[in-house]
Amino acid sequence: MADNQEALFHRKVQARLADRYLDALELEEETERNKRLDQEKHERLYKRQRFAAFTVQNVLWMVASMAVFHFSEFHNVVRFDPRINRMWFNVGVGLIGVTLAIAVFMIVWLSLVKKVHSDDWEKRHPAAIPVATASFIIGSLCLLKGLWPVWGLLTPLILVTLFMGVVVLIAMFG
Repeated sequence: MADNQEALFHRKVQARLADRYLDALELEEETERNKRLDQEKHERLYKRQRFAAFTVQNVLWMVASMAVFHFSEFHNVVRFDPRINRMWFNVGVGLIGVTLAIAVFMIVWLSLVKKVHSDDWEKRHPAAIPVATASFIIGSLCLLKGLWPVWGLLTPLILVTLFMGVVVLIAMFG
C-alpha cells in the first residue's frame, strides 16, 4: 500500500513537471510561430510598398503632369515667352537648384558613397534639410511670381501638377 501511494505521488509529480515543461514548450513554439508570421507579414508589406509606387493615383499624377507640360507648352513658354518676369523666374530656378543640389549631396554622396544612413543626415549636416526646405519654398514662390504674367490663376495649379509629376517619377524609378 505504501508502494502504491509512493507510485501515485511520483506520477502526480511527473504529471505536474510534464505539464510545466509542456506549457513552456508550447509557449516557445507559439513565440517562434508568431515571429515567423511577423516576418512573413513584414515581407508581404515590403513587397506591397515596393510596388506602391505604381498605384493608380501615381499613374494619374504622371499622366496629368505630362498633359499639363504638353498643353501648357511649358518648355516653349519658359524658353521664349517675353511675358515671364525673368528676374523672379531665374531666382526661383536658382533656389530650386540649391534644393536639388542638397538632395543629390545627401542621397548620392552621403547614402551611396559614404554609406551614411538617412537617420544620421541631420546629425552630420544639421543645416542641410532646413536650408533645402527654405530654398524650395522661396524658390517656388519666386517661380510663381515669375510665371504669373503668363498663366495667371492657373500658375499654381500648373506648378503643383508638374512638381507632383516629378515627385512621382522619382518615386517610381528612383
